[in-house]
Amino acid sequence: MWYINYFHLQILAVELLLCMKIPGRKLFWLRLIPAAALYCALPALVPGGFFAPFLTVGWFTFGFMAAMVLSGLLLGLCFRMNVRQVVFYCCVAHTIQHMVHCLYRLTGLVFSPPFDVLEAVQFVIMTGACVIVFLILRDRFRGSETVDVPSGHVIWFGTVSTLIIYVLSYWTTSRETETIGLTIFDLFACALLLTILLDVFRLRRAERDQMIMMRLLRQEQEQHELSRATIDVINRKSHDLRHQIAALRHMSAPEQEKSIAELEDAVLIYDRFPKSGNEDVDIILAEKGLLAEKKGIAIRGIVDGEKLKFMGIEDLYSLLGNALDNAIEAAGKEEDPSRRIITLHAAAKGALFAIHIENPSSRQPMFMDGLPVTDKQDTDFHGFGMRSMRYICEKYSGALTTGWEDGIFSVDMLFPLGEDAPA
Repeated sequence: MWYINYFHLQILAVELLLCMKIPGRKLFWLRLIPAAALYCALPALVPGGFFAPFLTVGWFTFGFMAAMVLSGLLLGLCFRMNVRQVVFYCCVAHTIQHMVHCLYRLTGLVFSPPFDVLEAVQFVIMTGACVIVFLILRDRFRGSETVDVPSGHVIWFGTVSTLIIYVLSYWTTSRETETIGLTIFDLFACALLLTILLDVFRLRRAERDQMIMMRLLRQEQEQHELSRATIDVINRKSHDLRHQIAALRHMSAPEQEKSIAELEDAVLIYDRFPKSGNEDVDIILAEKGLLAEKKGIAIRGIVDGEKLKFMGIEDLYSLLGNALDNAIEAAGKEEDPSRRIITLHAAAKGALFAIHIENPSSRQPMFMDGLPVTDKQDTDFHGFGMRSMRYICEKYSGALTTGWEDGIFSVDMLFPLGEDAPA
């Protein structure tokens, strides 16, 4: 049972459980298996392992921090997480592992069992901790949800608290007499820190649910407005058709030809865009095309929807829908009808798929963090659309940039294709 003594294995087990629903990077298993094998084998490959002489200064060892940094590099290599998320998950995993160690030491101090029995107890405690973590995550998360750490203060607090607990615990076991009371207090400190860290999950989930609910309510309102606009367009076209058909009976041949051409143009409003090769993209373009036509806005461009099939339907609707909604809203504010033109180009360029959208914008917007700042009072909600577009781009290993020049606002999105595309 030699492997039970290796605390870094316990840390890795908890971290992988915490990250089990987080999307992996491309070639996930080819990254995870060799990286995890190397991490697990470090104590055998390096004399002294995490407690090697070059990691020890007097009574203190940097082995714990080395394990924390290496496990964080492993997570960043294998999972789609930012630095804050990696540090957060490392702090949670290390706190759980230290709680297991406290229970292990407490069992030894209270009952003084034989070494083999004590090691078996540690294994049982660790297994129970993993089961509890699994049950908590299973009930708390759906799909590929993960915690979003918006503030660096949380990270600094978690990191410093984890290190303080470790240093004090190591000082107690190496320089002072370890007692039951001190071990219980150590366990209590870990439980308190873990409660604070895990509460971030609950708070961020509540914020995300509220934001999604607001977004759904807004989309429902927009859909209702779109339906009314669509009905208005159809009614107007039907009214025009009835009068034009009646007038055809009294027209001369040249006039009939001209009127028939106008009728054909009216009917083709529902097929204004050529087929993109992607049914979902065609639906989005038709929907937004009707809304734009109602406001006297023209949407022009070429879309290669076939190459967009790597993207999930819900992400595709959100990305293109938000982009076109923003463009239509901006173009609708233009007083000059000749400027109410939206340009949309989406096509592959080498190993990249590029989406470029332009719309008129007489007023130069203010930018913050590379995104335009809304001029509406409800800044939290109305900034959600552009932030969600950036999030979707990053989800597929892409990038989003915005700009304004000479009265034209532009949005550019790039996604890798082929071997560089996300798994």
